[in-house]
Amino acid sequence: MVSAGARSTPMKGRRDALMFQFKFIMDYFQAQSMSGPYAEANMRAKWLPRFCPPDLRIAFAPNPGQAPIYPNNAFLIDKYTPGWWNHFVQNYTPDFQVYKGKYWSTGPNFDQHRPIERYVPMVVYSEFQKQYMQEYNYPAHLMHIIPNIVDSEIFYPRKKRKEIVVGWVGHDLNGLLKGPEVMPFLARRFPHIRFEMIMSAPPSNQQGWLNDHPPNLFIRTNVPHNQMAEIVGSWHIMICGSKSENCPNQILEAMSCGVPIIAAAMGGIYHIASNQRLIFDVNWGSPPYWWLPDALEKYASALQDLLFNDAYRNHLSQLALKDSKQFAPKAVCKKWYDFMYLCREFAERGV
Repeated sequence: MVSAGARSTPMKGRRDALMFQFKFIMDYFQAQSMSGPYAEANMRAKWLPRFCPPDLRIAFAPNPGQAPIYPNNAFLIDKYTPGWWNHFVQNYTPDFQVYKGKYWSTGPNFDQHRPIERYVPMVVYSEFQKQYMQEYNYPAHLMHIIPNIVDSEIFYPRKKRKEIVVGWVGHDLNGLLKGPEVMPFLARRFPHIRFEMIMSAPPSNQQGWLNDHPPNLFIRTNVPHNQMAEIVGSWHIMICGSKSENCPNQILEAMSCGVPIIAAAMGGIYHIASNQRLIFDVNWGSPPYWWLPDALEKYASALQDLLFNDAYRNHLSQLALKDSKQFAPKAVCKKWYDFMYLCREFAERGV
């Protein structure tokens, strides 16, 4: 399975011998409910071929029938095509359990609770994830921090709505780890402010966190990725209620739109949004991991600071735009190419 114009020719075969061929082995580009890993896969397929150096060749090997959602020059091949360095984006898919080849790498979707078969080059999202993997004795020199790509053709500053809107992006699965309970609490605390939630799928676990649905809280579901920017960019503030994140797309994309962030300083959030309004010393209870009352009060206090201080809000907006440059396509692609060159050195040394 190849992209248009990617047919093999004798001349191309000789050229390929001089290239290092790097293959992403992955699962999906598209799903009924789009989540972070699927958006990330589409960003790599769109942008990595665009800036690719002439001595590298990049291919994507998704599940059968899968194709990127954005126009691109991505080269699609079978997972078992020989002659490529195999990079397993996830270490928990059936492909990883069955087939690897002689030379391979992995990440950033890595389940550290699975047995580590071999120390190989690994991509991690953030300094937080790197430090976390070091606790499992993974060698630091093999881990390379590569954040997610934010599509600068889609996510950029947009005109705000006249009324102040506070937004949130996520889901209510996995024991409420995304913190949806923050939004109804804030909507009740600030009844004259409009709150919007974008959920990757319709609420499925709202018993308790959404029993009393405030009239100023609006929920959207299954919003296509290319329509997210228009909505998120119109917000004045984004709330991230997550209790744990490595490199949250919703924060990166909002910052690229110049939207100020309120979030708990958990996991990778502290590293990627250090100049935003972070909340410290907060805790959650036992499953379903609801934020404790003092944490919710700190969210309300932070929102109070931003709602009624235009200068502070504008200051955070400018900082968000400045810091988001590190997630721009060209900057992140260069990190991927550097990682590929490292893998080439491993293959040449035969280690």
